[in-house]
Amino acid sequence: MSTITTSQDAQPADLKEKSRVQAYVELTKLRISVMVLFTFAAAAFLAAGTATGPASEPLTFTLLLGALVGMLAIAASGNAMNMYLERYSDFLMPRTAQRPLPAQRLSATEVATFGAIAFGVGVGFLLALVNWETALCGVANWILYVFIYTPLKRKTHFNTEIGAVAGAMPVVMGSLAATHSVGLVCWAFFGVLFLWQFPHFMAIAWMYRKDYESGGLKMLTVTEPTGAAAGRKAIITGVLLIAVSLVPVMSMRTVGHVWVFSILAVLLGLFYLKAAIAFNGSRTEPIARKLLRVSLLYLPLYMILLLVACLT
Repeated sequence: MSTITTSQDAQPADLKEKSRVQAYVELTKLRISVMVLFTFAAAAFLAAGTATGPASEPLTFTLLLGALVGMLAIAASGNAMNMYLERYSDFLMPRTAQRPLPAQRLSATEVATFGAIAFGVGVGFLLALVNWETALCGVANWILYVFIYTPLKRKTHFNTEIGAVAGAMPVVMGSLAATHSVGLVCWAFFGVLFLWQFPHFMAIAWMYRKDYESGGLKMLTVTEPTGAAAGRKAIITGVLLIAVSLVPVMSMRTVGHVWVFSILAVLLGLFYLKAAIAFNGSRTEPIARKLLRVSLLYLPLYMILLLVACLT
C-alpha cells in the first residue's frame, strides 16, 4: 500500500527541528520583547540617576541582568499566551495566518506549555535577583495583557487603552527594580509611552483594518470604518504627548538642561504630531505607513534625549 508523504514530513530532521525552534522564537514576538527591554532598562537608569534619596539597592550588573532576563521571559510568555488565545482569529487574518498556531507548526498544548514555563522563569528571576515589587508588577501586567486586554479585543475598541497601559508598564517595573519606587521622571516616561502608542497603533489599525474585521477584532477602525475617529485620537494623543514629554524638566539639574531638553522634546513631538495631522487629513495607506515610521523614530529619540538630559 502506498504512503502519501507531505512536504513537511519529507523534510530532513535537522530542518524540521530548526523550523520548530524558529516557531518558538516567533511566539516571543522578539522585536516587541526587545523594545520592552529597552524601555525597562531606560527606566531603571533614569530611576537610579534621578532618585532624590539613595536607591534601596545599587543598580549592579547582576541586578540589571536578572531583571532583563526576567522581563524578557515574562514578555515572551505574554506574547505566546496572546497567540494561544487568538489562534482562531489569527487563522482568519492574512497577516497572522502564518503564525505558529494557525500554520500548525506548533500545537496549542506546546504553546500554552511554553507560555507557562516562560512565565514561571520570568517571575522566578525577578523574585530571586531583583525584588518582590518588580515581580508583583510583572505578574499584574501579565494578567492585564493576557486575560483583560486580549479578550477585550473581540468586545470593544477601548481594548487599545488597556493595551497601552500594559505596554507602558515596563517603565514602572524598571523604576521599581532600581529604587523600589517610582519617581516623577519615570511617571512622566510612563505617560509618554502610554500616549505614544495611540498614533502608532491608529496607523497600524488603519493599514490592517480589513484583517481585524475578518478576525472579529473590534478595533476603532473597524467599529468606525471611515477612520475619522482614529485620526482624531491620533491628534489628541499627539498633543497630550508633547505636554507630558516636558514634565521631566521639573527634575533637571540646570537651566541649560531644561532649555535644550524642552526645545528638542517639543520639536520631536511636533514632528510626530505633524504626521498624525496628515493621517487625519488623508487616511491613505502611504500616509498611515509614514505615521508608523515616524512613531518608530520618535520613541528611541525621546528616550535618548531623556537619558542624556537627566543623567548628565
